[in-house]
Amino acid sequence: MAEFLSQDEIDALLGIAEDGNADLDEVAHSKPATKEKSYTIYDFKKPNTITVDQQKAFEALHEKLVRAVVTNLSSMMRKIVEVKVSSIEQMTYGEFILSIPPITSLNTLSMKPLEGRIVIECNPGISHKIIAELLGNGKSYSPTNQDKELTDLEVEILGHFYNLLITDLKLTWDEIATINFKIESRDTNANAIQVISNHEVVLLVVIEITIDDEIGNVSICYPIAYIEPLLNKIVTKLLGSGGNKKASKRKDLNTLISGARMEVEAVLAETHLNVLELLNLKKDDVVVFNKNATSSSAKVYINKKEKFEAIAGLSNNRKAVQILTNVDHEKMETLEKLKVLREDREQRQREQNERIARLIETKNDIY
Repeated sequence: MAEFLSQDEIDALLGIAEDGNADLDEVAHSKPATKEKSYTIYDFKKPNTITVDQQKAFEALHEKLVRAVVTNLSSMMRKIVEVKVSSIEQMTYGEFILSIPPITSLNTLSMKPLEGRIVIECNPGISHKIIAELLGNGKSYSPTNQDKELTDLEVEILGHFYNLLITDLKLTWDEIATINFKIESRDTNANAIQVISNHEVVLLVVIEITIDDEIGNVSICYPIAYIEPLLNKIVTKLLGSGGNKKASKRKDLNTLISGARMEVEAVLAETHLNVLELLNLKKDDVVVFNKNATSSSAKVYINKKEKFEAIAGLSNNRKAVQILTNVDHEKMETLEKLKVLREDREQRQREQNERIARLIETKNDIY
């Protein structure tokens, strides 16, 4: 069969013919240079179903989760812990099951109103350490027998950590959508948990936790089919305009200060007494207050500052006050100062106008 020349071989022969100095036999037996081909390997068994922006936004979302977890977990453990996002990867659910220890701690969570469930796994590298710390024997903890299955009591104790994590997870997702995470089942056998088929694609978030010298991972497995409607919303919220970032920061600050304790006092009546009157008080003396005894009005003080006007009464057989209006003395003081400044400015303007009028009148008299 005749051998056909490629376009590269034809071009090489034409170039030699024009040169006239090369050996045609040598060229005929030489192999043409091959062109480098640019291509990307695509695995149809594990397709990339989310974009780069979606993955960046998803990582930013869980960085916020990590910041909340490190604060609350340090408080629970009563020691400094380190928490960070180790990786975020796409894989099949079957690969996720193979990537975790066969004996571990797993919780499946529903996420209403979304369909389906997610899986949270805390591997033995850190779960046994958390249990030891919660039981108070963290200093004497030794990382042995991590392959043993958790007892029912240990599962219940570790549940405190899961509750903390789920609470922070809900608060983090609240910025995107209202999702109610609820524990549906608990298990210690990885093969017993099957939320979707093994070939379905999931988004796996691996969080690394360090307590003392012990390091372990907590994995959150999101089936992409269930969270796909929210992926673009995550991008818009977290990678959008600066206004969204400011709103996000404001919400973080509100979350941080929401647990601050404040002293609240309801005062029904007040009066003023000098020291001499106070010292001379004796039995059967009557102290007159600043309002009628039948009046139910009250003032509510927050940290010794008057903030609200209220009505005193009963609610479910307990003393209570009903807030009527907000009393912002600082705002009123500011308004009063502004009013005084405006009056001073108007007065100076009038005096200046009068001086100008007198000068003009004097000038007219001269001429």
